[in-house]
Amino acid sequence: MTKQDGYWAYFDEAWKKIIERFFPQLLRFFVPDFYEDVDFSKGITFMDKEMEQLSLKSVKGAKYVDKLVKVYLKNGEEQWILVHIEVQGYPEKDFSLRMFRYFYKIFESYGRKIVSIAILTGPERVTEEEGRYELKAYDSGVEFRYLSFKLMDYKKDKLAQDTNPIALVVLASQEKERAKQKGGKFNAKLYLIRKLYERGYKREEVEALFKFIDWVLQLSDEDEELIGEEIKQLEEVKKMPYVTSVERIGIKKGIQQGLLEDGREMISEALDERFGEVPFFVSDAVNRIEDRDVLKSLLRRAIRCASLEEFERALNGQR
Repeated sequence: MTKQDGYWAYFDEAWKKIIERFFPQLLRFFVPDFYEDVDFSKGITFMDKEMEQLSLKSVKGAKYVDKLVKVYLKNGEEQWILVHIEVQGYPEKDFSLRMFRYFYKIFESYGRKIVSIAILTGPERVTEEEGRYELKAYDSGVEFRYLSFKLMDYKKDKLAQDTNPIALVVLASQEKERAKQKGGKFNAKLYLIRKLYERGYKREEVEALFKFIDWVLQLSDEDEELIGEEIKQLEEVKKMPYVTSVERIGIKKGIQQGLLEDGREMISEALDERFGEVPFFVSDAVNRIEDRDVLKSLLRRAIRCASLEEFERALNGQR
């Protein structure tokens, strides 16, 4: 598995954790009027099972995360929210259609009002008509509108002054794109971490935001050691031991373990789809593999092999 493969494999988990940890702040940042109407004392419900049933097949090249959320308004009404995060480096003519299809599928299945929010992290427009989908003929049809927010459009200086944790998430996403285009990931990461420690967040907020920054700007081991020294100095000066060296190692191991688990799961799903129930000794052998490159090779085998026996021979050759 290449570093780029690892980036996308962790993308889903990183953004979902940010949404779940900072959902009120996310609404306050992007849709402040809506935020004011929500009664957060009645709780937030993430409708993961419902969303899984409604999920649409990914188009080639598109990377996105969907979260369906239920909240209650101060007037007592129940309100459902679709948060869709899209990462894509080129225009996609069917993006607005996909937003409409989600809207329709949720309404058809549950009969609920939906606020549709698209958060676009890439450097380019994903469609010429962001925020709207229209299907009409002879004055008959439908016009669907959704809220669309392009992260690269936000001003860096304003984000740097905004204490909302989502502002730092947006800034990290921007710095990732700038570093990809111009280089300088080390300086971008150092800048973000310094900002993180300047804002006086609680420990759990620092940890959650740090994990996101650590994911979005991955450096070489040598540069990570330098970043670690900077963190140590910051924590000594501010007397805030939030992300110790041991915790940073744990975070890295957690990311790596997540990638391994994703690889094993994809192999199992491919074999199950092609050959039916997989024998325990095969799945057990796959689950014992700790090398991402081996898992990547076996995934290709699982997709292309003519029989389960052929896959077993390849698996035995890797042990």
